[in-house]
Amino acid sequence: MATQHTHRPNFGRQVADCPRCTELVAGAEPIAWGSRPAPETPTATTTKHNHQVVFGRRIDGCPRCAELTAGAEPVRWAPSRREREQQDDALRAAAIREHFAPNGPHSTATCGPVCTFGDW
Repeated sequence: MATQHTHRPNFGRQVADCPRCTELVAGAEPIAWGSRPAPETPTATTTKHNHQVVFGRRIDGCPRCAELTAGAEPVRWAPSRREREQQDDALRAAAIREHFAPNGPHSTATCGPVCTFGDW
């Protein structure tokens, strides 16, 4: 866990007596914004279309359209909203299961519903 700033956010301006600003000046990595990992970009290169792409419409004589017709997977640049929500729900459910595990930080004997209020 990174050291916390001792001042309010000032968007890139360093404060002389702040320990976190001193770490950043010394070369520490800044903390990434957001809790979701960055979407994976396709690493494999695919055959290019030889025409202007009209989504869902296949053109005769195009090698990429022929691949798609034969069953090739379409290129996906980012997960859909439904997939992101399912990933978030799975992570939240795993965290709750871990929280109430018999050997976890809170067993059912020591923890009640107040402990996780607002987590859903």
